[in-house]
Amino acid sequence: MKILFYEFNEVPWQVVDYFTKECPNSTLSEILQHAQQYTTETKDSGELHPWSTWPTLHRGIYNDTHNIRFLNQKIKNTYPPLWELLAKAGKSVGLFGSLQSWPVPKDKEPYRFYIPDTFAQTSETYPDTLEPFQKFNLSQTKKDGGQTPGKIKMSWSLFKDILMFFDLGFSLKTAFSLILQLLKEKLNPQYRNIRSMFQAPVSFDFYYKLLEETHPEFSTYFTNHAAGMMHRYWKHTFPEEFEYTLQGDDDHFKAQNVLRAMKIADQQLSKLKKFADDHGYILMIASSMGQEAIDRGDYKGDLRITDMDQFYKGIGYTGPVKNNLAMQPDFAFSFKDQEDFNHFKNLVTSLTTVESSPLFILKESGLTLNCSLQFTEGTLDKKFIHKGSLPLGLDHFGLSVVERDPGTAYHQPKGIWIVYKKGMKPVPYRENVESIQVAPTILNLFGVKKPSYMKKGLTITDPVLEKIIQPEKFEPVFET
Repeated sequence: MKILFYEFNEVPWQVVDYFTKECPNSTLSEILQHAQQYTTETKDSGELHPWSTWPTLHRGIYNDTHNIRFLNQKIKNTYPPLWELLAKAGKSVGLFGSLQSWPVPKDKEPYRFYIPDTFAQTSETYPDTLEPFQKFNLSQTKKDGGQTPGKIKMSWSLFKDILMFFDLGFSLKTAFSLILQLLKEKLNPQYRNIRSMFQAPVSFDFYYKLLEETHPEFSTYFTNHAAGMMHRYWKHTFPEEFEYTLQGDDDHFKAQNVLRAMKIADQQLSKLKKFADDHGYILMIASSMGQEAIDRGDYKGDLRITDMDQFYKGIGYTGPVKNNLAMQPDFAFSFKDQEDFNHFKNLVTSLTTVESSPLFILKESGLTLNCSLQFTEGTLDKKFIHKGSLPLGLDHFGLSVVERDPGTAYHQPKGIWIVYKKGMKPVPYRENVESIQVAPTILNLFGVKKPSYMKKGLTITDPVLEKIIQPEKFEPVFET
């Protein structure tokens, strides 16, 4: 049994169907004609976020149990992810970018490659030849902050890293597409708003070369490039849901951005489908949840910490602290001791909006504090917040109101799961399943006994699939 697992973050069936209607000759259209299709649903509690819903899918258990709530949270190994269970069962694994996958395991023997997610705390990779790419990847994530960065500043070290990329799998085709993208940005500023999508072709080049060289029995590849386009351009893609009429060149450009993202994915799926067909793999395409239209009212901007040193100074914190990578509007701070943690927590708790609501929603894990920045109409209009009872301007705290395309779609619990193998009898009816059934189903296919806390997986049967070997008496034991 061999599986390629394409993690297509936040993509719902509505977007898949929109794409295949617009591009009936696409690879994704062809895959669907020979695949079993499911609609997954997560029952995670609280506000849905990918850094929680992917661990749910990977672990086969909901967040009320695994309790993974934010990026760079210290994670207990009580409920290990799918790749770890397979590796401990002796299956070869290749992982590329799956959320909450940092750090690189100490025991690397079962892994053909292991590149943690783009929010990792260090640039360590396996093999270590990919570390320059991961270092570049993390630096771009740090610069983003929910906005498209300005001009790319070239340095000698960056130039050397990019030259090294060609030895690691970076293709001339991708290089040309990046150069073309930057030229288009010069001619039309709208192209700057889709620059973030091009992180996916670069990372996929490295993933695909590793895949070709190592042929792991199970591998994952995570891509977030479509999620951002859906968040920002759902209204332009599906204007009828907002009773909106596209107006002018800018609107019509934005109306193509989700389609542009899907075309990048389709190019990747074309290569993966051929690889799966040639080498006897099952190709699975999944999202841990989806998106749908949301009406946020009149857009007045987003609040963001743009000067972290000024933020520390503004709240009055002078101790040691590490600002880990996180996704807007979250910030994750970690500390060396409980005293510093408590002091910092008390200081940020004293910050309130104009309407006297907390400026941050806090989540704790060990000595890491996740601060989710909240902003209100009054804060954006008056540009000050309260520290205790004292009103102070946003700039006192290193805060700024930033402008970007407003979000018109947000998270909803239903995702996609496509199971394809060459010659498979298609099942187009999209049976509703829970997202926690994905992990035990994959373990079943590999003949690995699922841990007792997992729900029963699906029975995927077809004459073309290899006979499922009954699992040996394998019950992994993990320290809590």
